[in-house]
Parts: sequence; structure tokens; C-alpha cells
Amino acid sequence: MQPKSTVSRQVKTEIAGIAGLAFCGILVETSMNVTFPTLMGLFHTTLNNVQWITNAYLLAVTLTIVLAAYLQRSFHYRTILTVSVLASFFGGVICAAALNLPMILLGRVIQGAGTGMALPLLFTIIMTQVPRQQQGTYVGTAGMIIALAPSLGPTYGGTVLDLLDWRYNFIFTLPLIAIFSWVAIKNAIKNKPERHRFQLAEYLAIVVSLV
Repeated sequence: MQPKSTVSRQVKTEIAGIAGLAFCGILVETSMNVTFPTLMGLFHTTLNNVQWITNAYLLAVTLTIVLAAYLQRSFHYRTILTVSVLASFFGGVICAAALNLPMILLGRVIQGAGTGMALPLLFTIIMTQVPRQQQGTYVGTAGMIIALAPSLGPTYGGTVLDLLDWRYNFIFTLPLIAIFSWVAIKNAIKNKPERHRFQLAEYLAIVVSLV
């Protein structure tokens, strides 16, 4: 699929929606780091266990990004976005309602899978729908938005923890996820998927090597 000579409003809006969705996922990832001491006391566990809130999320993101090429060739972009949205939203709900550390880890893994689907799709759309001479601008802008999240995360997490409760790290992002998701799905670019054989053995080898 070759980029068009101009960037349509639909493409711009979808890029903005997916970038916002990815931003929310990474924002929460870094904002939780400052809550570790609180969670250690709340769940009576060690730092080694609590830090899996971050490790499990990043591992889920990585293992999902590995699947990006297969998913984007085999499924409609709208389908990928819908699954990404559901994972991001309901993973956040699980974390916000968590009664113990395993529940938080489950929610973070689900959210990580959602972010791992959104990130590659964002840059795929830029590379296939944006003219070559404008791709650098769009990639740089999208990258800047995503890179802003780790910078704001600790401040956001610390402020929420100081004023309210660690659960609001997730609660406050849920409406944003819903808004960005609606924008992205509504403006999803149509593609023509072709089913490909999934290389299960190769993927399991990657999982084993990373875990």
C-alpha cells in the first residue's frame, strides 16, 4: 500500500487516537514505579515481587510487538484496534479493582498486550498512509508524544499517590483510553488481510528466551 500525496483527515485522526492510546499505556507503566513502597506495605511483599508490575507489563508489550507483522497481515486494522482497546481498558479496570498483587500483574499483562498491538500499528499507518516527504515529521511527532509519557509518569504517579490513592493511576486514564479508542476505531483505515500460517514453534522459542 503506497502513501497518498496528501494526508487525509481520517488518517491524521486515527494516528492521533492510537498515539494517545499508547501514551496512556506507557504513562501508567512509569507512574506505578513510585507506588512500589506503598504496594509492598499493602500486600506485605518484597520489592522483587512488586517490581513485576513493571517487568510483566514490558514483557507483555515485547511479546505482543513480536506478533505485529503477523497480526497486521492477517487481520483488519479495526479488529486489531478493538482488541487493543479492550485489553487496555479492561486491564486497567482489573488493576484499579485489584485486591492483591497477582490481580495487578494480570491486569498489567493484559494492558501490555493492548499497548503492544497499538504501538506497531501506529507506525505502520504512518509508513503506509503518509507521503514519504512527511513521514519523518509524523514519526517524530508520534515518537515525541510516546516519549513524553515516561517523563510525566513519575510526576503523575507521585501526585496521585500523595493526593488520593494508587488505584487512581488507572482510574484517571480509563476515560482517556475510552476517548482515544473511540477516535482511533471510528477512523480505522481499511486493509485487506490475508491469512498466514502462524509460526508457533518460532514464537514459543522467543517467549522462552525472554522469560
